[in-house]
Amino acid sequence: MKPRELSLEGLSVLTIGTAMPTLIASWWLSESGAAVETTTLIVDESPIAKQTQRQVNQADLQNKKVYDVVIADSASIDSAEIYGDPLIIEITSPFPISQDVDEALVFDMQLYARSGLGYLTREIGKDWELDEPCLPINRQASILAGIAAATAAAAGSIQKHPEGKNKRITIDQLELLALMPMQPIAYAQLTKRVVGSERIVPSIPGGTMPTSNGFAFVRPVEPEHWSKLLQLVGQLESIASDVTASPGLLREHRELIDRRLRSWALAHTSEEVADLCQAEHIPVAPVYRPEEVVRDTHLNARNFFRDKDDVGVNLPWLSECRGSSESFSRKTTDFIRPPSSLPLAGLRVLDLSWAWAGPFATTLFADLGAEVINVEWHPRASNIRRNPPFANNNSESHNTSGWWSANQRGKFSIGVNLKSENGKRIVHELAAISDVVVENFAPGVVDRLGVGYEDLVAVNPRIVYVSLSAFGQTGPRSHYIGYGTQVYAAAGAGFATSQDGKSMSQMFIPVPDPISGLVGAYAMASYIRNARLTGKSARVDVSELEAMATICLEPLLDALYQTTPVAEKYLILGSSDGKYVLVVSPDIDGIASEFKVPAKMSMLKSRLSSWSAIDILQKLSNIGSICCLIQDSRDVLSDPYLEKNNFWERDHSKEVESTGILIGGSLWKVDNARTPVWRGAPQLFSDTKIILASLLDYAESDITRMIDEEAVVSA
Repeated sequence: MKPRELSLEGLSVLTIGTAMPTLIASWWLSESGAAVETTTLIVDESPIAKQTQRQVNQADLQNKKVYDVVIADSASIDSAEIYGDPLIIEITSPFPISQDVDEALVFDMQLYARSGLGYLTREIGKDWELDEPCLPINRQASILAGIAAATAAAAGSIQKHPEGKNKRITIDQLELLALMPMQPIAYAQLTKRVVGSERIVPSIPGGTMPTSNGFAFVRPVEPEHWSKLLQLVGQLESIASDVTASPGLLREHRELIDRRLRSWALAHTSEEVADLCQAEHIPVAPVYRPEEVVRDTHLNARNFFRDKDDVGVNLPWLSECRGSSESFSRKTTDFIRPPSSLPLAGLRVLDLSWAWAGPFATTLFADLGAEVINVEWHPRASNIRRNPPFANNNSESHNTSGWWSANQRGKFSIGVNLKSENGKRIVHELAAISDVVVENFAPGVVDRLGVGYEDLVAVNPRIVYVSLSAFGQTGPRSHYIGYGTQVYAAAGAGFATSQDGKSMSQMFIPVPDPISGLVGAYAMASYIRNARLTGKSARVDVSELEAMATICLEPLLDALYQTTPVAEKYLILGSSDGKYVLVVSPDIDGIASEFKVPAKMSMLKSRLSSWSAIDILQKLSNIGSICCLIQDSRDVLSDPYLEKNNFWERDHSKEVESTGILIGGSLWKVDNARTPVWRGAPQLFSDTKIILASLLDYAESDITRMIDEEAVVSA
């Protein structure tokens, strides 16, 4: 596959200020071919400055130049004199968006702690038990906000609004981070339980296991994966034979299984553990340090890292584009549509994805007004439909998952049997009238089913086809199956949180999934724009591993440049009510004096563990410490900033609306109004008939016949 094709040539962008989110957006847009200028460049020689200022030029505002897009924080936009009618991308935050690099890192930490993500990252203790929260990968919030801003810039530039006036799209950093722990937030609402607490964390065996040369992350997802693993490690065959039918055996025999897994893993290297498991289609990956990530043969084979003369990283995908002489035209119908005032109104997405990464990408598009048709593969419903928690405690229905409600809003569902020739033809017909196709299955699956890129570009020469997979479509480990938790380990994220280079963390949710979904949304937007302007189709290969490695940018750059990272020290204090307090750049002597205890870490933590979190925060505030609560999902639901911004939306889905479950609202505000959640997550196969009739002109008799022969399925 060719290197990454430029997709935003001809787009002119101005970024204002040196805040890290705008620098990240500048880097992504310029690497995609946009002409990016900024008002102020960082003058230091830090690796992150070198990375984010590639191909970015100094802006001369005295020339009164007109740009297509302007990106900045609220204060910078409001104080700048902007000419013409550009699309404005505004980045906001509950904390000041600082131009000072050190201050920005402090705010990053507080954002991570406040969003609920901080509570879901645990440090692994000496006895391989999960201990207190571990915060965070440097500049994680800023990098994500920068990618979101770049996505808004690319999406908003696809088509001119009918009124002829560009929009202002606003992105809030805390809201962006709060969208990622949606499953734990659903748990908090529907079960009153907190993911990350001792009641939930140790429920199944596995996790980070020591090996002969390091560590491997061993935690399969599906019962059949566990059955294969227990047979592979030996001595557990009796459990292996029953675990598929009775997954509860994993909890019942947790200690026994963990002992055997650790004994087996210690007899092999990390790479051997991964290879042996992957040979049996068991999702396992090595746990890497940042310096091991930069040497990784798979990432280097995919050209993720630049050569020695141009140190840094590339954008986390590979792509190729093909020209076409076909004129752009697409059928319009009276199909049920999102509000026409939104930036992506009229855009159609054919969503073949399942699980989390692909659906998160397409949800971001649905929130901006795109028409998203989710092809649900009969007879297998999406695993998110089957995952708890369930509204009304109704696990028998495929329509009551709180996680599904949060991740599939604003979409339509059609049930298709892709092993049927008529079912396959339906997908081809939908692709012919769509702008983009998204899938996130293991490499080769969609090709075997006849709905891969080559199949669909034959019916739509301008199609943008985006694949999201754990390790990418090419490279030595492309055959690996994996989930977000394995990707987190292999990308160096566990060690990237370490302050001493020795400890590591484990994340309780597959956070690389929504991160790669955000990356996928950017790729979708930029290549759709390119298709509209050039007539070219695009095949885009998004790697979750590369997406997560991008979030670990600063530790990876330190490893590449062989510089010593400047760790922002922090202190985490437990409390009597089971909550944790984050203290950034702690003054240990001052804190010890305030609490009348010797300045010894063990004694300090012991003394404060008898205090409530609110009292600890009050005392620390009295002495001017920078501190905040590490919020769990229940705290996030009642966060005053999110409540003030009307971030939470009531679920609109028919089967769960009686519970009043809250879901994270749209990330995007357009002209200062949050884009509406105009339609709840669809019921299983609920829109099959209307899609066939309204979009594809099938007669009622033909629809009935295809249902009878099980080519399609209707609710």
